Amino acid sequence: MADDRKPKIDLKSRLQKMGAPPGGTPPPPALGSVPAPQMPPPMRGGPSLTPVPPPASSVPPPSGMPKPMMPSSRAPTLDPNNPLAAVAQQFKPAPVSTAALIQPQRIEVDEVAVHQARSGGFKRGVVAGIVGGIVLGVLGYFGGSASTQSASRAQGVRDAHDLSTDLAKAKDSLEALKVKVQDGGKSLSGDRKFPADLAQQLAGLNIDFGGDKLFGRRFSGVPADTTRGLFDFITRVQSLNDRKDLVVALLNKLQKPITEELSRPAGQLPISYVVVLDQNTGSSGAFLAPLATPIAPDDKNGVPNELTFVNPRGSGNVKLPRLEGDKLPKDGAAATVVPNTFEKVCPSATRGQIAQLVSSMNALVDDIAGQKPEVGDVVQESKPGLEESAAKLADALSKVE
Repeated sequence: MADDRKPKIDLKSRLQKMGAPPGGTPPPPALGSVPAPQMPPPMRGGPSLTPVPPPASSVPPPSGMPKPMMPSSRAPTLDPNNPLAAVAQQFKPAPVSTAALIQPQRIEVDEVAVHQARSGGFKRGVVAGIVGGIVLGVLGYFGGSASTQSASRAQGVRDAHDLSTDLAKAKDSLEALKVKVQDGGKSLSGDRKFPADLAQQLAGLNIDFGGDKLFGRRFSGVPADTTRGLFDFITRVQSLNDRKDLVVALLNKLQKPITEELSRPAGQLPISYVVVLDQNTGSSGAFLAPLATPIAPDDKNGVPNELTFVNPRGSGNVKLPRLEGDKLPKDGAAATVVPNTFEKVCPSATRGQIAQLVSSMNALVDDIAGQKPEVGDVVQESKPGLEESAAKLADALSKVE
């Protein structure tokens, strides 16, 4: 073929002879211009060279796209007449190969540093998560705490109003109890009549304000002195109920002796004891013995001439004539004892129980109505009664909001 008969031209050798640096690459064209490809002059006597089109990679990019910056392998030439030309020639940079510029670089990564970075990032993430959880927990706690406090305050207000209502009921019960006890005392002392139905009435009256009233209650918003007053009121009410039960027991036990006592004239007591005088009475003294049957002061028969009493020297009953003169009979005699004198020295059990009953009834009234200071040399502070305390506590609790 025609192409095979053409002589081959060593273009690389010719370029080296023309002064091109070996292995060098012609400098890239300046930005903004596309230089025409330069062809070497034809050799004498040889065939002419056909211009070779530039490779596709050297075709300029379309307009509007910037060309890549490539380092130039040639240093700018200076005028030989320039005084700096000699100095600049000494510092002429060595040509740089394009292949060396575009040679791929190997990047080495320290795996330990990567592991530490990952570990540090994980720890920071965990710490951030914990801090975020704590913040959310604190916010939730304060939010829940505020809600709980609001609910507790509302429950405390309801409980305070409920206790106020219970105290008002307790005050009414205290008033009723005081009236019944006062009426019973008037019947015993004024009318000298035993109140037969008083025990039953008191047994059915109970001041319902014990410690169970405070169970499960909330005292949010209740003043401290009101709370202390509630505990003191409960203690005093419990003591009052115990005294009331004692009064009921005494009324049931002493109904018969009190009825007999009240049936006699006021200030008169029966003759219940005698002094035994006989031949054996001497330096050892006389004997005191109870009558088998006491003699009532209003007995129509009066004191009999012969008295029957319990034998002080043995068992059973004996009889002796009543001493009427200054001479002692041969077989002895018995002299009656004035009742009031004996009662002062040896009060009877029945009268002691009656005195206990009256004292307990008076104490109930004092606990409910209160005690006023007595007029005299003894200074005594007034003590408010349960009735007054119940009214004050009920008023204070009703104002809790």
